[in-house]
Amino acid sequence: MSWERIADVNLNRMSESLKFLEDIARFTLRHRTLVSDIRTIRRDFLDVTKKLSVPSLVKYRESRTDIGRSNRFDVGARSSVQAAILANCARAQQAARILEEVSKSADKQVSPPMKRIRFRLYDLEKAFIAHLQRTFDPRLYVILDERYASRYRIEYIIPLLARSGATMIQLRAQAMPDRTLVRTGVRIRRALANPAVKFIINNRLDIALACGADGVHLGQRDISVVKARQIVGEHAILGVSVHTVQQARRAQRQGADYLGVGAVFATKTKTDARVRSLSVLKAICAATHVPVIGIGGINDKNYRTILKAGAAGISVCSFVFEGNVRKNVRSLTQKRG
Repeated sequence: MSWERIADVNLNRMSESLKFLEDIARFTLRHRTLVSDIRTIRRDFLDVTKKLSVPSLVKYRESRTDIGRSNRFDVGARSSVQAAILANCARAQQAARILEEVSKSADKQVSPPMKRIRFRLYDLEKAFIAHLQRTFDPRLYVILDERYASRYRIEYIIPLLARSGATMIQLRAQAMPDRTLVRTGVRIRRALANPAVKFIINNRLDIALACGADGVHLGQRDISVVKARQIVGEHAILGVSVHTVQQARRAQRQGADYLGVGAVFATKTKTDARVRSLSVLKAICAATHVPVIGIGGINDKNYRTILKAGAAGISVCSFVFEGNVRKNVRSLTQKRG
């Protein structure tokens, strides 16, 4: 067996895949933990390559005459960033396994560390998937409360919201019986054909798990983000309502994926909600790096004020559902037609 050529090829594959994953984590996802984990794996991988004496392997390289060089294999376009990430995770794992096997006969000192790296690559893939499932677009966060959940047929209103430009949909129904709440949540989950539109349950972790929601929104009096994460897992999106910079920083530190700030304006939906000034919204946006979503009394006349204050998105309820839903949603997204 020409183990030198096999080792050379797979060293290149692994090096390229790890560098690709690091750049995606750094520049596209901007995820510090993933970048740190990948760099640690790359550093350990470089230590292993020193034992294999890479320069001495290069002389066995025969790129021009390689019979597997045909460009017809593995050239399909990646449908998304996620597809490219998973493909390169698999590529690195396969290369690690091959190097582990080849080195058993060539250099037994290399095989054990390569095995350890391979298992860390499995964990890295899991971390990427968890992060990607928690990736969301906060621009237009629509709240469906019990009034409108009863007024509209779920199988009609949810696809309409998604098609019109809603990027996240929250079910907030404090007065709804649990069984009805679960049934409604399951119907929403089924009606959301586009996985990019995220489904959030207000307050209730148990209901979110029961109906397969993408995440949970928590208030200041609810369970902490840390405890909630232990219950719903790493894949769930967790949002928190905050009213001060101190609350915002605490929620971010505990691992909140987004922050809801309001009421920014007087609202018909929650008449007892205290109105926060735009200066509070601006201060929270400046003090945190997770997406901030403005909520409360937002309509097509004032939503730009929220975005100019630094918010990543707006959250609306009554404005959307009073009147022409499609028109109202599109007036907040600038969609036409």
